[in-house]
Amino acid sequence: MPTSKGERTAHAARGAVPRSRRRKVVETFVVLAVIVAVNALCSFALEQYGSLSSVMWSEYRAAAGERVDTVVVGSSTAQRAFDPQVLDADLGTATFSMATPAQQLDDSYTAARQAIEDHHVRRVILGVDYESLSLENWAGSHVAFARAKMQGEPLPQAVADYWGLLVSPVFFGRADSLCALFPWGYNHVKLDPGSVADNVRERLSGDNTLEAAKVVNGGWTYYGRGYGNYDDVIDYARARESTSVALHGLSDFKETCLDQVEAIVRLCRENGVQLVVVVTPRPAFNVLAYGERYPGQMARLQQLVEDEGATFVDANLLHAETYSPQDADFGDGEHLNRDGAARFSRAFATVLQALDAGQDVSSLSHSYGHWDQYLASIRQISAVASRLDVGDGGDVTVTAQTYTGTDVQVEYRFLLVDKDGATTLIQDWSGSDSCNVPRGSRGKVMVCARQVGSTADYERYCMQGLPH
Repeated sequence: MPTSKGERTAHAARGAVPRSRRRKVVETFVVLAVIVAVNALCSFALEQYGSLSSVMWSEYRAAAGERVDTVVVGSSTAQRAFDPQVLDADLGTATFSMATPAQQLDDSYTAARQAIEDHHVRRVILGVDYESLSLENWAGSHVAFARAKMQGEPLPQAVADYWGLLVSPVFFGRADSLCALFPWGYNHVKLDPGSVADNVRERLSGDNTLEAAKVVNGGWTYYGRGYGNYDDVIDYARARESTSVALHGLSDFKETCLDQVEAIVRLCRENGVQLVVVVTPRPAFNVLAYGERYPGQMARLQQLVEDEGATFVDANLLHAETYSPQDADFGDGEHLNRDGAARFSRAFATVLQALDAGQDVSSLSHSYGHWDQYLASIRQISAVASRLDVGDGGDVTVTAQTYTGTDVQVEYRFLLVDKDGATTLIQDWSGSDSCNVPRGSRGKVMVCARQVGSTADYERYCMQGLPH
């Protein structure tokens, strides 16, 4: 039957509604598909291939059929402090390092739990430092750790881990939750064409994560059993900027971090596993930089660990006859290098031997309650730093600060260094730790420090830039 013009118009209008909705649905799916594709492309190009977390998990899975009775967990300070092969040579153990850069304490818990489930390990060594307990969690490292763990898992387990990552208290309800969805935005290579090209090239090369890590992490060498390290040696002349306080600020330990340590303690106790919590070594100046806050906060950690029945060792407080690091043992203000890790691991093996023999290993260290005894035990100048002050009239003063024990007497000398490296004496050796710089001076001031009675040119020095 013929229809009127009005009926045809009404029918067309009714038909337009579902078409419009379908179009919106299609457009939404197209937009989502584009986002997913761009995210995948960015992850492929920018997310670091061959991260040290990926190396650890791939090497751990490769050791599935091997004996593992001890694991090391913790962040990079733990990763670079314990050499499993050195420990095993002295102890007859089978150690694997599951420590990874910036590993959060809840990830240390995950690693320890996995090793207990897979290998029924009898000992867990948790390496910590001041920042392990005082800093906010870094979401990027948590994502890198979780994604590396998922790479070798069966799909159901990987999906479960990814869901756990998305709803983790570290992320849920916070802006950081985006890094679980867009990991390339947080765990990425340097954003320059060369680094991105190298990352893509490694993905396409067919190299495994270990080979890629050697390229991505320049200077890093893998030695087996989850352990790798660098050969860098710290420049003590740059001590001030190498302190953790300068790098990270200074705050008290966070209750959430202490709770995470307590969770690791309970995990080990409930599974009959010996837990040894170790504050990893660092140069003396990087302990002294915390002032009285160091013993005050560390004592809280020690009490928590020991009250729960685990063992606590601060390697920085070990008596010299047990462990005495050398200047060249440190790669920077927080990490041991390869030689330093080997030396510390040999020393720490004796601590574990004493522990296994039933000895009270607390007698091997100075105590936080007698902090003055630790300060008196530092018999050298660990480092010297400087401060620049400009007066109202333009007068410039350079003041030195030494990091040393209480019984060390120090003298100072100040030299003006021009752009060509030529030096001019401003103030000769004396007990004065400050120096007025002649007006109009340009270049830098070399601040030298040595113990009173020494005839050395200096024991430590630093350079102080002058205002232009």
